[in-house]
Parts: sequence; structure tokens; C-alpha cells
Amino acid sequence: MFFKRESNVSKTIGVLVSGGDCSGLNAAVRAITHHATKTFNWRVVGIQRGYWGMWVRPLQTIELTPEVCDHQWVSSGGTFLRANKNYHAPTFADCGKTFSSLDEAFCDAYHTLGLNAIIIIGGDGSFKKLNQIHDFYNKTKKKGDHQEINFIAIPKTIDNDVAYTDLAIGHETALDVVVEAIDNIQATAESHDRVMVVEVMGRDAGHIALKAGVAAGVDAILIPEISYNINDLAQHIEKVYQSVQKHAIVVVAESVKTPDGDSLKSAIGDDEQMRYRGIGFNLASRLKEKVSAEVRSVSLGHVQRGGRPHIKDRLLANRFGVHAVDLIAKKQFGRVIVVVNGKMADIHISEVADVLQTVDVNGEMVHIAQSLGIYIGNV
Repeated sequence: MFFKRESNVSKTIGVLVSGGDCSGLNAAVRAITHHATKTFNWRVVGIQRGYWGMWVRPLQTIELTPEVCDHQWVSSGGTFLRANKNYHAPTFADCGKTFSSLDEAFCDAYHTLGLNAIIIIGGDGSFKKLNQIHDFYNKTKKKGDHQEINFIAIPKTIDNDVAYTDLAIGHETALDVVVEAIDNIQATAESHDRVMVVEVMGRDAGHIALKAGVAAGVDAILIPEISYNINDLAQHIEKVYQSVQKHAIVVVAESVKTPDGDSLKSAIGDDEQMRYRGIGFNLASRLKEKVSAEVRSVSLGHVQRGGRPHIKDRLLANRFGVHAVDLIAKKQFGRVIVVVNGKMADIHISEVADVLQTVDVNGEMVHIAQSLGIYIGNV
């Protein structure tokens, strides 16, 4: 979908949400749209279905206005722009023309839409792709070509594994959802004198498992950053079970390896990417052989991505959105916005791409877990 640019509009900017969804995305898009249109009289184009909307032909776009991005966007989860984590090359052709790479298709779309800048809301994988696009354009642009691929990046991920930022959009809401779920599971575990193993998301980092586990008062937390011994874990759980408590909760991040050191990954369909799944059930089966209690497992799955955005995510999304537009106004491109000690800052995309923020095994949260008597592995 293409739009005629009005003569009184000085800039046209794009907004794209890449990767998996989370709560707070719509608030960020709304903040960008309202600030860009009301403060600077810019035109805002939403790219639908992530990078895919820039790769396929015809391009998948939507005009964003304050009327479209109304107050309901602040309180809704997911993304109205839709998401797509499929990075496979599309087979679409543009009037008989095919592209040598997805990077070339993206750059062509950027210029076709007449964009002066684009804001990418994504996680570590999305930023890696963005840095790749940026490098491709710099290597292939013709001499004397003054057009640039100007971009600003905003971090979002429930895993909170984007480097150099204290928080990313979606993390606080996911924690809230996980803690509430564990609270509910605590009740049934207590009622039946059971050990419950709760599997939570955390592809490369254990922030969700660690923070939610401490907040919910669980008995053991397993994260990918810290190794564990199944016998030590079983001994700890048996001790808790034999106490007056008579039940126990174990929280495990999805990427934690089995006691044998294997990563559990599988794909549901032929075209689906291999994903972590199954460590909760595997761990429950192993514990059942070593403790006297009845053991059950539950995987919270994609429920962690949904929910009404937590107030912290709503405020963070608005701060990120406004700051992104301000950076475009200042012509400070190629930056990833971060929040450090509560304050907005920004760093170059090259510093963030391919860098993960994992749990600091010597950090405060690990110390707190140990101090509360929670088994957290071989620290």
C-alpha cells in the first residue's frame, strides 16, 4: 500500500515491530505516532508483519495517525502491526524483478516508501539483522549517492537480554504474568502436597526465571547461566518437602540443559524453527525418581507474552517512543535507545548486535536467591 506524500509534510518515518510480540509494543508505536505527527508534522508509516513487510511485494504498510493509534493502544498487548519471526527469503517478485538478498529488498522498500528514517522495535536477533542491513547498504551504495538508511532501534523482549539496557519493553509484564501463575500453582501444590516444576521462557538468559522465582518465593531456580547437579537439587527438594511446608516449587528456564547436559529442542512443523521445549517435563521425571513426593510439571508457554501491559512497560514504551522521534529530529541515526540507572541514553547499533545480556552470576539477584535459601545451582 502506497501513499501520496503531502506537500506540508517535511519527513516520512517508518515504524516496524520485529520478532516475537510482547506487551507494551502498541504503546511505543502510539507514542512515536503522536509525537512525530503532533510535534513535527511528520507522516508515519507502519510496516506490517515485521521485516517481512519490507521484503515482500507489494509492500505491507499502514498509515499511522493519532486517530488510528487511540488510547486503547496503551492498554492492549501484542502488536496491531502484527509480528513475524520467519526470516526465510520470500519467493515474491516485484514486477518481474527479484532481489539478490533480503537486505537489498529492505533497502529498495525503504527508498520506495520515501522514508527519511525508520524505527525498529525489536530484540537481539532483530538488531543483528538491522546491523547487517546497515553494513550491506554501506558496502553497495553507489558513489555520490546521498540517500542513507537512517534508523533508530528500540529494545523489546520479555527475556530482557538486550545488551546495555536495564529494561526492554515487555519484561515487566511477563514477570507479572509469571509471578501470578506461580502464585496459583503454589496453591494447588500445597493442597496436594506436590512438587511442581514450572518451565518459563528464557531462550538465552535466565532473567525471567530468577526474578519471578525470587518474587514468588519458590524453592529452587534453574537458569542457563548456572550449572546444577540433579542429586543436589533432589536433596534440597526432599528437605523442603519433609519440612512443615510439605510441597515445593521449582522454576526452570526453557534453555536449561538436562542433567545429562543435553539441550531439549524440537519443531512442531517442517517449516518451524527448532525451539527450546520440554526441560520442565524432563526435570520432573528425573526428580520423581529421587524424591518421595508426587511431582508434576507445567509449561507457561506463550501466556507469558500476553496480558495487559504493566504500568512500567507502558511508561517505558512511551519514553522510548518519544526519545526515538527526538533522535530522528536531531539526525542522530544508527542508535539503539537504552535505559541506564533510570535515564534514557543511546549507543551505536554495532555495540549491541551479537551481544547478549545474561544473568550476572555474581550479581545481586543471585545473592538474594541464595540468602533466601533457594537452590540455584553450583554458584
